[in-house]
Amino acid sequence: MAISYRAAQTIIKRGDEPALRAALASGLDPQLANQNGWTLLMLCAVEGNIELAQALLDRGASTNNRNDKKENALSIAAAKGHTEFVEFLKANGAS
Repeated sequence: MAISYRAAQTIIKRGDEPALRAALASGLDPQLANQNGWTLLMLCAVEGNIELAQALLDRGASTNNRNDKKENALSIAAAKGHTEFVEFLKANGAS
């Protein structure tokens, strides 16, 4: 059984790439979002963690999903000042 959004959020906050890859391999939906439309990729954008974002993209996460405030991972990373993450997302089709 796949883990919950909250459990995935904890993994992302910890920066635990092996745990995230294991969860994805066990069925975690890379497009999973909470009730406000926040995807796992958006959580990676908050943290600026490219390795975790790559794990999600490897499993088919979209770079352009928007939350209820019309933000996407790109705008979130830019607002947080994560310039390397912004460039990573642009290189992977974010707009």
